[in-house]
Amino acid sequence: MSIRSRRPFNALAVVALLGALLAMGRCSEVDCPLQNVVAVQYGLYRTDGTEVTLQDTLTVTAVGTDSILLNKGQNIASFLLPVHYTADKDSIILRFADTEGDEVRDTLCIYHTNEAHFESMDCPLCYFHTITEVTCTHNALEGVELVNPTVNYDTQENIRLYLRSYIE
Repeated sequence: MSIRSRRPFNALAVVALLGALLAMGRCSEVDCPLQNVVAVQYGLYRTDGTEVTLQDTLTVTAVGTDSILLNKGQNIASFLLPVHYTADKDSIILRFADTEGDEVRDTLCIYHTNEAHFESMDCPLCYFHTITEVTCTHNALEGVELVNPTVNYDTQENIRLYLRSYIE
């Protein structure tokens, strides 16, 4: 009698265990990026192509707003700035200030395309960009160079800023 009462229980336990194992096997691990924001990486260079570590202070703001994108960066050779995903042009102001408080400003315009990037239903939508053109004024900047037009999760230098000799 005890054998008969155990058989249905054991069969039920085996069926439940198999069902649980099958359910666990069907689940997949979500592999979303930890941060789904992409940014343009800017490098600072002398006109001869050598990298510069900026001793002056650099503040970057968006044109037409009071948004500070980089606040008083010092001892930097590169920096990252976000890309506007609903517009096809970003305009920023670069303010270089020395220790005496003298300031030189340049405006940088970055033209780009925006492509929606979809990982999965479990991940938020992200935008990748392709930079098509970069222009600048020439007060502190001698020039700019687009070295990698693709802006995505890979953090690679996209734009080189060539500084005039009096900007340290």
